[in-house]
Amino acid sequence: MQINNYAPVVLFVYNRPEHTRKTVEALKQNIGAEETELYVFCDYPKKEQMREKVEETRAYVRNITGFKQVHITMREENWGLARSIIHGVTEVVGKHGRVIVMEDDLVTDRYFLNYMSTGLERYEKEKKVFSITGYSHYPNGNPKLPESYFLKVFSSWTWATWADRWATFDENATGWEETKTNPKVKRAFDYENCLDNSLMMKQQMEEHSIDSWAIRAYWTMFRQDGMTLFPNKRLCENIGFDGTGVHCNTEGDYNNGSLAEHELTEFPATVEETKLAKREFIRQIHRKKRAYRKLRIRHYLCHPVAAFEKVVEKMRRR
Repeated sequence: MQINNYAPVVLFVYNRPEHTRKTVEALKQNIGAEETELYVFCDYPKKEQMREKVEETRAYVRNITGFKQVHITMREENWGLARSIIHGVTEVVGKHGRVIVMEDDLVTDRYFLNYMSTGLERYEKEKKVFSITGYSHYPNGNPKLPESYFLKVFSSWTWATWADRWATFDENATGWEETKTNPKVKRAFDYENCLDNSLMMKQQMEEHSIDSWAIRAYWTMFRQDGMTLFPNKRLCENIGFDGTGVHCNTEGDYNNGSLAEHELTEFPATVEETKLAKREFIRQIHRKKRAYRKLRIRHYLCHPVAAFEKVVEKMRRR
């Protein structure tokens, strides 16, 4: 499909200069990078000890080249990730009508921009398509699935959307309490109980123990019975599992694979979530959870002090 106009990329950075460099350098290698406008939002240090890394990141950002235009916003106070993304996306998508969103720990392959912009053009009038992502839950693809497919699942590891879809974003997650009172709603929102969405929603809206824009975007999509376009093979990977990220720990992506490094040319003709795609996704999530549990058992066996602290933390929560 001929791309008439590459969508702008919005990149949110903070205090990880090396991650930011890898993210930007990979993006610069993309086909279409020179035709793409890049908007970079740099948050302000939350603590004084973060200032050095924040300034180092900002210094790198000021010298970014290789794109059609580079627009830089330096915050003068700490906004936090959720507020930064909500306001930044709203600003750029309002100007361009569509947007590709990235954070500073997402490395893409050279066909990522082509895929995202093609999807945005192809499904612009399909209101059921809430977003597009370059992430795949299958490290090296799933031979049972086509090159791309729809799921009623949201992914924040690279995503794209349109102004009319983003306009429906519900920052207050209206009606989220149904996930506590209605078992059918909870089961559906948790995607047949394989995801922890309802728990995250409670942590966000009631306990205020997390600050997540993504779970609220998921709720917005869920209430509209919307869906996301996924690639079979990964067009991006998360390099933030080293303890430096806001929501990424040091356990690593225990199901790491490789980037596709090929041009995705097949897109679904019908906007629907197939039974096969849903079944395979649920199986994959359960496989990842089993792998995660094994990883944690090995970790705590090797770190008994950490295991004791974890038990104490859980007892305090009760």
